[in-house]
Amino acid sequence: MAKGSTIRNEFHSFADAYTGRSMTRLTAPEQVNHHPYFYYKMITNDNRYLIYASEREGSRQLYRMNLNDGTALQLTEGPDIHDFSCSLTSDDNYLIYCRDQRIMRLNMTTLMEDVLYTTPAGWKSNANPGLSSDDKYLVLVEINEKDVVPGKGDWSNFEPQWAAKPHCRIIYLDIEQRTSHIAFEELDCWLGHPQIRPNDPSTLLFCHEGPGHLIDARLWLVQKDGTRLRCAKEQTHDELITHEYWLADGSRFAYVYRHKDDLYHESIRFMDSETLVEEVWMNCSKYCHFISNANHTMIVGDGQLPEQHFIYLVDVEQRQEKRLCSHGTSWKSYGNTQDAHPHPAFSPDGTFIIFTSDMEGVPCIYKVDL
Repeated sequence: MAKGSTIRNEFHSFADAYTGRSMTRLTAPEQVNHHPYFYYKMITNDNRYLIYASEREGSRQLYRMNLNDGTALQLTEGPDIHDFSCSLTSDDNYLIYCRDQRIMRLNMTTLMEDVLYTTPAGWKSNANPGLSSDDKYLVLVEINEKDVVPGKGDWSNFEPQWAAKPHCRIIYLDIEQRTSHIAFEELDCWLGHPQIRPNDPSTLLFCHEGPGHLIDARLWLVQKDGTRLRCAKEQTHDELITHEYWLADGSRFAYVYRHKDDLYHESIRFMDSETLVEEVWMNCSKYCHFISNANHTMIVGDGQLPEQHFIYLVDVEQRQEKRLCSHGTSWKSYGNTQDAHPHPAFSPDGTFIIFTSDMEGVPCIYKVDL
């Protein structure tokens, strides 16, 4: 199929067997479908369209689905599309996505594309860029090519890549000027998940990537000019911190913390990026990923234990967690390590949640109204 082609998804509505919540399967369990990584902007401001990836005719391409009738427009074609790493700009006019070693910008009206940045020879992009809230800047991590441990589409290279102590650098791109510079680099540490602070494009959040019980500390901050490098939170090998994200107003960033001796719970925590004061906010189930809605009145998370196979919704004012529905996913890989990860995400107006699951045998996208 070619870019500009249209397909139609047949929606299937049903009630969750555990909570009775009304749900809609947006894609059929006939091929792999999933939405982008959970903290990317994937739904248009009018809550009408969803960006997602679908594997058809042997390749994965990006599509824009009409959430009213299921019709979907193919946005990309050709090889080497990074199907999790794409984000709409704040005005919905463009889609920023990754193709091989290039950061692309696609005009959502004309489908014309231009190359924003190309990783130079000798380096490999991790294809997980972070876009600033004003759409003017972008950050990405590059790994020295000689330090890359080849992947097999599963988690088998995760610890070996950490053990390789790769030479990594964070690239800061000025989209309007088409200039870039190295904001920060480490000669022997795997870096990941670079994110620009909303409303403050000079502050970057990133992580030391690798198995939680082996890394020195996950959460780090640095300015775009490489100054003020600071470890946001020290940790021991008995502690795990994961899936940090900025609140939409940039006031703080959130993460979940767990101790290896607590088998069933973790805690949601917030941190001020200037003072590094941590707020231990509330205990919760063991989430693999979690994120707030736009005005931070709700938080959604995906339970990762077999007995916690739920999408959980947290009322921020009440600090109460409830089961929204079962995600029932297997967490299996279908060629990419995160194909069946739920990655729940809110619509812009907070009236529904999107998540992915292979509960029906193949990763599909589901919608839950709130």
